Amino acid sequence: MTQTLSKFFEYKDLKLNLDLIDFQIELISPEKAKNYLTCNFKNNRIVKKMWIKELATLMRKKEFYLSWDCLCFNESGILINGQHRLHAVIEANETVAFCVVRNMPHKVAKLLDNGKKRTQSERITVGGILMKQKECSMVKNAICKLNTPYAGTYLYGNSRYDKLISEIYKKHQKYFQKLDSLGYLSSGYTTFFSAVALKIYVELCTSRKTYNHQMSPFDRSVFWLDLCRNGYSQRFQTNNSTDLAPLVLRKIILEKKEKKEATWEIDTLRLCVKAGYQFLKGESPKRIQKIEIDPFTDFQILKSTNDYYNHSNIIKIKKDEH
Repeated sequence: MTQTLSKFFEYKDLKLNLDLIDFQIELISPEKAKNYLTCNFKNNRIVKKMWIKELATLMRKKEFYLSWDCLCFNESGILINGQHRLHAVIEANETVAFCVVRNMPHKVAKLLDNGKKRTQSERITVGGILMKQKECSMVKNAICKLNTPYAGTYLYGNSRYDKLISEIYKKHQKYFQKLDSLGYLSSGYTTFFSAVALKIYVELCTSRKTYNHQMSPFDRSVFWLDLCRNGYSQRFQTNNSTDLAPLVLRKIILEKKEKKEATWEIDTLRLCVKAGYQFLKGESPKRIQKIEIDPFTDFQILKSTNDYYNHSNIIKIKKDEH
């Protein structure tokens, strides 16, 4: 005996008639998008123009893929989900494929987008390259141009940058693995400090110059992290003539925190990059000025460091047990 599926499905506070729900895949042209937007409900979210531009860019590049996240209309034909994507279709002037569902109870609108979306590092990991969120942020801030209004974590967070981020990450994967094994990817090391450590390491690996500190690229990068986070290092002795830049930076950032000023914005990244470059060269400035031109070599064009022979004998420091 075959059991027939009931057309009703009951939730705690909603009874859904499944026979009324209509699902299709549609090609949405700019004209059709304009028509659908005339059905937008009055209290929908405020449109974010930056997000529309990002989506439109993906559509023009043919990198906006068919998704299970549907354009959604309620039982009265009112649009309750998908306004940003429809605006992006118009902005891009492209025809795009969408899943479209109709006759969804309007009550469902307040529940849409409540699911946890994948982070960029999770998307890249699903794509086959295992990457931690901290590593992803390090790469994005390492490639960030300092004359932009935002830090790299914001600028490069869209899915159209996933391939770029993953390719750069693979070029320096052994460095990330060693940092992780020593505990330097823990939350105590801020993203900006860690991004600059990456820049210091890669620059020193690929540079033929010699500096007064005479340290290996890896040692210099973790020394930077020690001083930025703690103000001292258990691994290396601080030399006042070559190593004070991160200490000056640390004081500036602590003062910003005391004044309750933001320390995650582009101005802080500019200060970190400036201090990091001075530390790379073995300079000990008394003050640090923020900059808008990155003194490091363009990070995107630097070669892979995976085959670099590292002379460092650093091992994980055991914490004192009390």
